[in-house]
Amino acid sequence: MVLFLNTVLLMDVALLPFAASVLAEAFRDGHGRRTAVVFHGAAFALLAVLFNVIWGYVRRDRRLLSTTIDVAGVAAISRRFRLALVWLATAILLGALVPVLGVAVIAAFI
Repeated sequence: MVLFLNTVLLMDVALLPFAASVLAEAFRDGHGRRTAVVFHGAAFALLAVLFNVIWGYVRRDRRLLSTTIDVAGVAAISRRFRLALVWLATAILLGALVPVLGVAVIAAFI
């Protein structure tokens, strides 16, 4: 299952250069900025969702985790991964309203 999910994650990673190109072209031309920021943010948000899904699967199947990580470490990682979802959702919403602000929030995330 992790191998399948990782393959889907890598497919989204392969989409990132295209999303960045769409974003750059929109800002260069001045047309479709909102759509481009939402698209670019959605590509990153899909990555965050996939990271959370993979982490959730690994967290439930403890044999896939290192024996040196404790419950507190697992909880800390889970919080950080969930924070990425909120951060990117905020970037998408802001980008739909003010494209430059959305790009700034995505850049801060990166």
